[in-house]
Amino acid sequence: MSAERMTSRERVHATARGLPVDRVPVTYWIHPHMACRMMASHWPGKDRKQSRTGKLYWQLFPKRPGFKGGDFWRSLPTLINGYGNGEYALELGADIAFAPATGKVVDKTWHEHGRMRIRDAFGSVRGIGGIYADVVEPAIRNIDDLVRYNMPDPSIEQNYLGIRQLRAAHPEVSIMIETFGVQDFPATQLWKMDQMMLALYDHPQEVKAFQQRFSDWAVETAVRGVRAGADIVLIYDDYGYTGRPLISMKMWEEFTYPHLKRLIDAAHEEGALAMLHSCGYQMSFLPHYVKAGLDILQPFQPKAGNDLAAGVAQVGKDLTFCTGIDIQLGELMTPEELRQDILKSYRIGKQTGRHILGTTHMLQYTMPEENTRMLFQTVAEIQAGLHD
Repeated sequence: MSAERMTSRERVHATARGLPVDRVPVTYWIHPHMACRMMASHWPGKDRKQSRTGKLYWQLFPKRPGFKGGDFWRSLPTLINGYGNGEYALELGADIAFAPATGKVVDKTWHEHGRMRIRDAFGSVRGIGGIYADVVEPAIRNIDDLVRYNMPDPSIEQNYLGIRQLRAAHPEVSIMIETFGVQDFPATQLWKMDQMMLALYDHPQEVKAFQQRFSDWAVETAVRGVRAGADIVLIYDDYGYTGRPLISMKMWEEFTYPHLKRLIDAAHEEGALAMLHSCGYQMSFLPHYVKAGLDILQPFQPKAGNDLAAGVAQVGKDLTFCTGIDIQLGELMTPEELRQDILKSYRIGKQTGRHILGTTHMLQYTMPEENTRMLFQTVAEIQAGLHD
């Protein structure tokens, strides 16, 4: 494969395999509220209808302290998430697009004591907290619920329509399909984390049986997503807190690692790359990721205690890091400090070539305007080869 005039898809796959590329691949992860803010200011989308909608949502979004506006108005920007991290991200220069969700993600909505409630496709009830739909009533309440719980049907073709449409429109870009690992999603979106953590001790066999069924579901969604046109399986599974893992490494190896490896193997069997999204401290896990055959790790947050230079030195020849645009600490930097921080990360990643320049979390609407401008300007300069 030539390193000249690569398509985005070629560029990402070559980087993940440690092969020469024409330039560093880029990925953006934009919170829908930020996407609306950007469309309303200096970055209108090429899709005029979507861009007008995003601008309208931003005008209606209550930006008063304490979010005193109604839940409905605060939640409106989430409706543009598919465009914001798909087509819109590509327009901004990303090489990777998140496939929009097209299946049934909401089962029912209603109002309860003046607050909006949403039952999701997994059976959990959510409420609008700030700008996120947080779980207020989990689908699983005790170990008996865990044993009886059934995952949503992964075979519904409507769930994969957005991937097919995005692939048809953009045959040369990398497209992600998301699925979930067995540790974080069950503990934060289906059950309460403290109860799930205690169940690892009190009911290990029941937890392992549940994890096997959850893993079956996750593998099938990943395989169907790749067959619909995705070439990256993005596995959401947070393992770290600030400065340490969420559970002991011994327990992680026993309960979580086998299913992570299974998802990675399933992606590879379909010819796709496996990318892990895992927030928090990751340094302890790096050798295990290499052993499991993981292609890409994202987002590798400095705020959580991760050291990119140390990570690259340790496993950079075998693992691709998708990171380098610090969204969390970047909000507190001056524009020039943010610029230099991005350039520093880029130069560290270049040492092995296995680096995708990406955000360390979702770009939030609270990012100062000057920093936002500097962020995109700096990345554009890197893409143009001005800092090689």
